Amino acid sequence: MPSRSIFENQVIEWISSETDDRAVERILWISQANDVVFSIALEDDKAFPVMKTYTEFIAGIEANLCKPIDWINSNIPLLEQFIDHEHLLLRDKAWDAIKDVVSDEPDCFDKKWRGVRVREVQEKTGLHKSTIYRYLRRFWQGGKLKNALLPHYYNCGDYGTDRAPGKAKRGRPRKFEDGPTGINIDEETKQLLRSGIRLFYNNKEKAPLKHAYQKTLEKFFATGFRQDGKALVPILPPPDKLPTFGQYRYWFKKELDLEDSLRSRLGKKQYALKYRPILGSSTHESFGPGSRFQIDATVADVFLVSEYRRDWIIGRPIIYIVIDVFSRYIVGLYIGLEGPSWVGAMMALANTTMDKVRFCAQYGIDIEPEEWICSHLPQKLTADRGELEGHKPSHLIDVLGVDVENASPYRADWKGIVEQQFRLINLRSIRFIPGAIKERQRERGERDYRLDAKLTLREFTQIMIRNVLYHNNHHHMQWYDRNEFMIADDILPIPRELWQWGIINRNGRLKKQPEHIVKLNLMYHGEATVTAAGMQFKGMHYGCDLALREQWFVKARAGKTWRVQVCYDPRSTDEIYLWLDEGHRFEPCTLLEREERYMNKRFEEVEDLLEIEKYQGRHQEINNMLSKIELDAHTKAIVEEAAKKTDEAMNQNQESSNQRIKGTRQHRSNEKMLNREREAFKLSDQPQVPNIPANNVIPMRREDSDDRKAPSYIPPADKLSKIKAYMIEDGEEE
Repeated sequence: MPSRSIFENQVIEWISSETDDRAVERILWISQANDVVFSIALEDDKAFPVMKTYTEFIAGIEANLCKPIDWINSNIPLLEQFIDHEHLLLRDKAWDAIKDVVSDEPDCFDKKWRGVRVREVQEKTGLHKSTIYRYLRRFWQGGKLKNALLPHYYNCGDYGTDRAPGKAKRGRPRKFEDGPTGINIDEETKQLLRSGIRLFYNNKEKAPLKHAYQKTLEKFFATGFRQDGKALVPILPPPDKLPTFGQYRYWFKKELDLEDSLRSRLGKKQYALKYRPILGSSTHESFGPGSRFQIDATVADVFLVSEYRRDWIIGRPIIYIVIDVFSRYIVGLYIGLEGPSWVGAMMALANTTMDKVRFCAQYGIDIEPEEWICSHLPQKLTADRGELEGHKPSHLIDVLGVDVENASPYRADWKGIVEQQFRLINLRSIRFIPGAIKERQRERGERDYRLDAKLTLREFTQIMIRNVLYHNNHHHMQWYDRNEFMIADDILPIPRELWQWGIINRNGRLKKQPEHIVKLNLMYHGEATVTAAGMQFKGMHYGCDLALREQWFVKARAGKTWRVQVCYDPRSTDEIYLWLDEGHRFEPCTLLEREERYMNKRFEEVEDLLEIEKYQGRHQEINNMLSKIELDAHTKAIVEEAAKKTDEAMNQNQESSNQRIKGTRQHRSNEKMLNREREAFKLSDQPQVPNIPANNVIPMRREDSDDRKAPSYIPPADKLSKIKAYMIEDGEEE
């Protein structure tokens, strides 16, 4: 065999060295002796098979006059499921006509023999001779493939090129001649249609295409306006001078930029959330366990009842989940009634560093340490902008060394792993719990889900812990993309196995901190003022053993006050925590006994109370001032009247100043005696007691002694005359 060879169905390109013209032909058949070759030209619509010698091709290849090339006819589909049924019927009809002809090789390549067989096919099928030859040519030029006989509709018109508008109306004729036929769309009209789509369809109003079509006609095709009352009504040309809605829709679909349209109508964020291409994987964002945690919260679709009275419905709980991106291992959990906020996130993050055996024991669940391993902090934490935005997580970043990344608003897909867990938990357990919300919208007359609530918060937490244990230890993630090293180590895509494999092979990302240090840095921070009355914080006063030992309150009273750093849990005013040794130690400070009205309260409640009292104080100042003005007015009136009377009496008596002062003691005694008489209790002046029946009267025993007779009554005027006489006798009155 020659060093170079050709094969059946191979495409050979011949190049002329003088004119650079090319001729492309396909090898149809090669004799067993490699001497005769039949081929057909591919770029000739009237070509037929021709006979050549094998050595002719080999010599041409060796002399670089021809060469084998790849010839791909993209118009011949290879998968039948994408071919229309009508096209398949036409293909099978053509194949039935020529299959007996092309099966006889190499006789079918002979012109005379082929002519005889074509006439037989004509008589049998009734097809025209040119049609049969066209089928044969398509079959041979198409590589002797049956699908080469599919109809070549792509040859209808100039594919991909718009026809130039002329006088004749383009497009499919209308069924009814009296209907609007539209106009030929030229480049200027197309530009108007594009402008209408951009202005009235690709915008945030999300108007339907029909509305955009109407507004386009009003703006770009109106010839003027007419006055109709106070309204200006656009004047449009006759319907046969306007593009129809079908034409508008055709050019809209033909030139549609789907991405630009979705961005314009929905906004960049909604487009990125719902329609952006999903080409990446969250797993590739993390190197190993602890590289990145995701945290998020949701309101559980179930109603709960109270721990204290089971007939009280307390609403829906909040679920916080912290999950490792690399292994899908759930590392933190919080179930409570604290709405999605920093407090809920604080509890979930604190749970990531907590001993899980002790945590589960609080809810009556006994586990082995390897069933829930994690008690660490991550290198990076992805969260919503709500809980972990602002100054609150500053200690989480600066002190604990966790890099916080906040997702953009309305971009839940940035933390899709933890979002997916909420869906899985709902499918596994929540939807089957009494009180669960089955549908967002209840049918009319359907029973209220809230009335079916049976579980308390503690019982629901037990169920959620069981869900986490199942997920971490048994959930087989068939969709997880294991890398080649995991496959080599035969690691199953189960979160615990992925976590343990990552700890061994890709460690160095997890961070370990004492639980109390983590909690201190997660709590709210503030400054308390050391005063003589205690450490004042948010209007309340606290004390601690350290302050008493070091005489802080004595020093504050003797000198100046100063501030100290504290942290606190906003849910309880009973304790705050004093930072010591630059945050390495803490001292609990308890609320003083005199502040008992603030015990067992939230800080927000105390702040509200103090604000209310401050407001009431400001409001009462006005009332106090008005009452004081009224008091001063009455006092002034009484003083003026008393001064007038006193001045009149002084003018009548004409006593000197010395005389007035000299008799002060005696005047006081006289005044006292008069006051005693006036102030004495006299029950005879009160209403009489009703008569008591005679049989209930107890007679009083009379004293026989004459010395105990009641003194006779002396009128006050006689007393005053006796006092004056006594005063004259003593020389005090002239």
